[in-house]
This record gives sequence, C-alpha cells and structure tokens, in this order.
Amino acid sequence: MEERTCGGQTYTNVRQGYEVCYPAGWYAQASGYSQLSVGFDAFPFPEASEYGGVFSVAVSRQNSATLIADYLSSLTGPTTTTETVDSVAGIQVEGTIPADSFYFANYREAIVVLEKFGRTYTIVMLSSPEGYAANLPLYNSFVASFRFLEGTPAPPWGREIYLNTPWPNDEVSGSFRIAGSAQGAFENTIVARLKTESGTVLFEEPITYNAPDIGELGYFDIAVTFSTTADSGTLEVFHQSPVDGSIVDLVSVPLVFR
Repeated sequence: MEERTCGGQTYTNVRQGYEVCYPAGWYAQASGYSQLSVGFDAFPFPEASEYGGVFSVAVSRQNSATLIADYLSSLTGPTTTTETVDSVAGIQVEGTIPADSFYFANYREAIVVLEKFGRTYTIVMLSSPEGYAANLPLYNSFVASFRFLEGTPAPPWGREIYLNTPWPNDEVSGSFRIAGSAQGAFENTIVARLKTESGTVLFEEPITYNAPDIGELGYFDIAVTFSTTADSGTLEVFHQSPVDGSIVDLVSVPLVFR
C-alpha cells in the first residue's frame, strides 16, 4: 500500500474495509449496524445528524450502475467524471439538489461511487451553496486519502438475504442481534441456525420479515441467546423451497464466541 501522511484524523472501518483521513477537529459518527454509514462533520452530532455530515461514506449491496443512475435522475444539472480511488476506478457525480426538494433545496452534492470487496462504496459531500467553495478542496483531499484494507472479507449477503449484523468474525456473547433484509422466501420466513465449529446446533429458529407483499423486500431484527463452551462457530441464515425443503439461499457468517 502506498504510504501517506494524514494531516488530520484517521477513521478506520475494519468491518467495511477502509480508512480515510478527515480534518482535524471534526467529528465522525457511524450509524446503523456494522458501520455501513459514517458521517464526518465540523459540528458535533446529533446537531449535524439531520443531514449525516458534510461528508459521508456509505456501503451498499446495490451495484454502482444503479446508484449512479439514481443520483443522475435526482440532481439538477448533473455531471460525471472518472475518478480513481486507491487504484480502484469509479465515477464521480456532481449536481444540485432541486429547488423544490423538501430537504436541502439548492444544496450541492458530489458523490464518488466505486465497487470493491463485493460492496459498493459512495463517498459523498453535501454542501450549502455558500459553503461549496470551501468544502470542495476538503472533499477532494478526503477522497484522495481513502484507502481500502486488504483482506477484508466479503459481506454476509446472498441472492435474497442481506445481513446487516452480525458481520464476519464478529465477537458475540450469549445474546446478540440478527438483523437485515430478505425477499422471496415462502411466507416471508427465513431460518437462523447457530452451530459450533464442531457442528453442534445451538439454536435454530424461524424469522418472519415484514415485507409489504409476497416476494418483496422486508426487514427483520431479532435478539437471540445461546450457551456454549466453544470458542467459535457459524451463523447460517437461509430459506427453503416449500416444494422439497431444499435450501434456496444461504448466508454463512463465521463468529467468535466470548
């Protein structure tokens, strides 16, 4: 990895596989499970949380083409340029939030979108018009400082099951949460099963997610408990065919017990 000097503060996100340098004296705030979204702001949170920070980094399972298309359709006068971040090619979109928008009308946005480690990363600047000239060079330095952490494991996402927590190699105690989204399962029901490294099943229970209609994406967030003397194991979240019981989609997450 190319050596670099950070003139401010370094934020490291091991779960999502990156580190970035942000201005000295600023604040960083992760939101949601597994640090999927992080805001960076000159003002303390929650005062700044109404817009997630002047800068933010978000991780998504959606592909870059889908996200770029969404930005192009939602901004006024958007422009695109190519951008390379830590040797990874991406696209930068710049534009203005429409004047009739309920939130941040006429604010300026710059977004770099790129893919790595089975994820799509968006590096965003949200700026008032009067602050744009001052914020843009800070944003350019922020993007230039972005580095990926090699060896980052793939996210716990399948074809139709997408976990937000736990994440691979998380440490869990006798009680932890299983949260995420799913679609396509029979009767909107998936199964969570925790096994030790030797294969002993510690629990297996159904989870019904709250999809608005059959086949649509829904969300789940439950607390589970277990007891074991084992040091590690695997959480399996899956759904089965109603015809023959075969597994249709399976997400396996290695965990460390403590």
